[in-house]
Amino acid sequence: MSLDPPDSRALRPDAEALRQAALRASWTRDRRVARRRVAMRWLAWAFWRYGLALLMVMAFAAAVAAWMLNVSQAGLRSPRFTVVPAPSVTDAASPRSTETPPNRQEP
Repeated sequence: MSLDPPDSRALRPDAEALRQAALRASWTRDRRVARRRVAMRWLAWAFWRYGLALLMVMAFAAAVAAWMLNVSQAGLRSPRFTVVPAPSVTDAASPRSTETPPNRQEP
């Protein structure tokens, strides 16, 4: 007397069908891995060929832009020393020499 139900053979897959399904899954995975590896090789080649040069050009452009921004903002800052103008001719009451350099003041 068997403990298996009468239709148990229909529920079990055939060994050959199971082997074919496993091979199909393995081949599918193998193709996917191969495509991924080839894509990574192409990306690495393209980066070393073009990406590195592009990265260097972008870094140089950013450095030039930062330098230009610094130069343009330098004119907006107050100077370190301010020049006091020489006394006008109407203030000739005091006997000063006209050849003295202008006085400098700290801001």
